[in-house]
Order: sequence, then C-alpha cells, then structure tokens
Amino acid sequence: MSNPCANFSHFIVNYTIKILPNISRPFIKIFFSLFIYSGFACSPAIVMLDYKPEWAKSAYKYFVDRSEQNIEKDPDDHMKLLDGCESITKYAFGFIMEKADRISMNNYSEGKILYYDANNYFERAVKYCDRSLQVQYIDYINWLKGQNEEVQLFNEKDIPYLYWTAAGYAGAILSSRGDPTWVIQLPKVGLLLESALALNPDWNKGALYNAMISYTMTRHDPPPNKVEVAEEYFKKAIEASNGLDLGPYVTMAESVCITKQDKNNFTNLLYQALSIDINGDPDLRLTNYINQNRAQWLLDNINEFFY
Repeated sequence: MSNPCANFSHFIVNYTIKILPNISRPFIKIFFSLFIYSGFACSPAIVMLDYKPEWAKSAYKYFVDRSEQNIEKDPDDHMKLLDGCESITKYAFGFIMEKADRISMNNYSEGKILYYDANNYFERAVKYCDRSLQVQYIDYINWLKGQNEEVQLFNEKDIPYLYWTAAGYAGAILSSRGDPTWVIQLPKVGLLLESALALNPDWNKGALYNAMISYTMTRHDPPPNKVEVAEEYFKKAIEASNGLDLGPYVTMAESVCITKQDKNNFTNLLYQALSIDINGDPDLRLTNYINQNRAQWLLDNINEFFY
C-alpha cells in the first residue's frame, strides 16, 4: 500500500516544479521555508532536498537573513539572539560545511573558500549566542572564561542556549581549519555541553550525548580511556532516541573509528545507520535524512579515511 504522506510530498514538489517559472523568487523562499520548518508528518522537506537541494538552501538562508534582521531591530532580545545562532549554525553545518567537506577532497582551494565562508557564519553565531546568555546572566562571560566555574548560573530552560552556543563554537573551530584563535576556544565547548548535561542529560532525544562523543575524542584534556567514554555516550544517545537517530552512529564512525583506524567498525556503524527508518520519529526526520546522506557519502569515500 502506498504511503499517503510520500504521495502528497511528491505531488507538492512536482507541481511546484511545473509552476516555478511563474512564481516570484520571494514567494518561492517563503513557500519552501514553511515546509522546511513545519512539524507536520507529511512535510515534503526531505523530498524537496532530493529534487532541488538548492531550494532548501535558499529557504534556510531566508530564515538566517530574517533572524539577523530581527536581531538588528532588538539586539538585546535573548530569544531573537538564540534564534539567530540556531538558524546560522544549522545553515552553516547543513549546507556550507557539508559541501566544503565533499569538494575539498578533489579541490582543496575551492574547499578552503567554503570553509572560510562557513567560519564567517559561525563567528556571527557565536557572537549571538554569547550575547543571548550574557543579557540574561551578567556573570556569563567570566564563567565562560573559567573564572567562576563553580557558580550555578543556569536552569533547564537554558539548555537550548548552552547547546547552540557550544555548536556555534564547535563549528567555528572546525571551519577555521586549525586557526589557533579558534582552537584555543575548544574548552568552552566542553564547559557548555557539560553544564547542559548536568541539567537534563536526555534533552532533545540524546543530542547532548551525541555532541559529547565528538568532544570527548577532540578535547584538550582527554581522559586516558576516551574511546570507552565516547562509547558510553554513544549507548546513552541510542537509548535516549529509542534507536531512531542515525546521528550517533555517524558520529561514532567519524570521531572514533577514523581516529582508531578501525575500518570494520566504521563500516558496521554506517550500515547500521542506513538500516534505520528515517521516518521512524517525525522529530528526527530531517536530521536523519541529512545523516543518511552523510553515512552513504562516508561509505562511498571510505578509502579516503583509512590508510
């Protein structure tokens, strides 16, 4: 029996392709933005990515621009600042960094330009996220510098702020390609994530556990058993998402298996990820779609990571 959601999604995309020449560009942006950010089970965002990835990129860019315009109007609104940080971070990771990773394998110079572009976005994301917490907590900047780590500034409502600030810093560090100015910021990522974990470790279906897998393997002060610690975070992430999130599998493959040069487990983890139904949890559908493509790309280029 055919899937009515899939049929509806394909109808929307096919119909829009036919009428596209007669629609103004601003309307196209708004139209697709509504689908990308909607929470409906029949959202055709994934199908749209299959048909025209550049439309999805354009729609996300529309939300980035809108978020930054809102911040310009009210630069001390912590919710608008958070929205700007989250929108920019998603856009830079999902579109610019992903493209840079792929292109740089064959064209280092072009990939470097894209990483530089992503770094500019992440730098703004960090500025917005830091400001979003600073306007709420006057001691935040000193705390972030490690001067008052023992002070309990936050509560559970602050987890999204801590998470997206950590993600912004992580993106800036990765896209800097080893720039010491950003590399020395790495401890801040851990401080932010660990503070969020202390408030609610299972938040957002294991998103914090997943982030800690990567951080554990790259932190400046790794535990001697960092692989075992990363594996524990992996197990917790799987449990928190009821095994429906592809992300932990992809993260383990990239962060742990490549570091250990464990090709067999790398392959096993990615095949496990690809066996998961990306529609199993509607809240994870879009990120699962992105991770599914990432897993397949990693497998297709496996010889680039193992020597």
